[in-house]
Amino acid sequence: METLRNRLEQIVGVPLRIKQLTKQQTESVYHQKERQESPQQTNGSNNALEQDSVFRNSVVVDEVIWFPLYLKSGHAYVMEAPVQELSNEASQLIELLVSQVRPKATVPVSVQGDEEREIQRFSAWIVDQLDQERGDIEIPEDLELKRRLTGEMIPFLLTCESVHAADVNRGQLKKLLKSYFDGEVVLVPLRSHEWLILAKKELVIGAGEEKEEESAESETDMLSAFCLGLYELIASEWVGTFHLSVGPSFSPAKWLLSMVALLRETIFLGRTFHVAEHVHFPWELLLERLIYSIPVDQRRLFLEQAGDHGVLFSDNETLSTLETFFQLDCNVSETAKRLYIHRNTLLYRLDKIKQETGLDVRSFGDAVLVKLTMLLYKVTKRK
Repeated sequence: METLRNRLEQIVGVPLRIKQLTKQQTESVYHQKERQESPQQTNGSNNALEQDSVFRNSVVVDEVIWFPLYLKSGHAYVMEAPVQELSNEASQLIELLVSQVRPKATVPVSVQGDEEREIQRFSAWIVDQLDQERGDIEIPEDLELKRRLTGEMIPFLLTCESVHAADVNRGQLKKLLKSYFDGEVVLVPLRSHEWLILAKKELVIGAGEEKEEESAESETDMLSAFCLGLYELIASEWVGTFHLSVGPSFSPAKWLLSMVALLRETIFLGRTFHVAEHVHFPWELLLERLIYSIPVDQRRLFLEQAGDHGVLFSDNETLSTLETFFQLDCNVSETAKRLYIHRNTLLYRLDKIKQETGLDVRSFGDAVLVKLTMLLYKVTKRK
């Protein structure tokens, strides 16, 4: 483009320069063109006419004329010349030459702008309702995005707590999600570094293919596997500490606000009780939700009555052993395998816990008490 500018400047004898336009100015260099499609292209749609945005040949603004060159990162780049110094013949020559080198692909800027504004309005409505702690209410009809939230959908909530979150913009994230989901999803930025993702149920767990009941994988198992894969993809794309949560299929038209609140609470509880994990599921945090709802004074009273085991739970090796042991349903052999230690080493650790607390976690009653004490210690020790 710079070579073209130099040659044209020599030919027409008028100073030319390449200029980047603002996004508002970019919209002015496009015009809408009706495009007739064949029945095969419309896939049976009743509306065979579409609006396609294309560059204008030139645009006169105040005392300059712009010749659109190309689009980059949402901004149009133009060749600018003083309109008074340019003859009609010279203007037509520039239009002709620029049209020959201009990239053919066009982008519907005005449509993109409308979509972005609608996403922002929808986001502001969700945040406002949640900040006021309002219950579930119908999504207002004037929010155009409501028309896309039909049927059952799967909600995801993604947050980032590092400074590198600024590197993640909505366009990049939406492109990544479209590739992973193999279809369109609704991506709504909420608070700073927080994104709500809504996907059609069939994109995540299929369209409900018929399976034998005994061999069918549960919805929560499929959601867990899908969510773990999504987290790995996001973590591999951007540097930072991300947290991801997913909820069961639901109808966003009725339960959107309570679902967003549930996913926020799930990430909060996961970060509070399981600091080493980054993917959190509401169906796995029922006990943690109950523990956190207990008043602080009652938590401290319970810990005093159960015994001061702060030293025990502050030891990372012991804490990791107990967490893995409970996660694997108190199975000694599986826990030893998961921790990559000998079975006798695990038994030694469990005996040591029994000596220090008087509780044998291989016994159901004692295991429940240790589990509760451990969770209470995690949420109370910072108070």
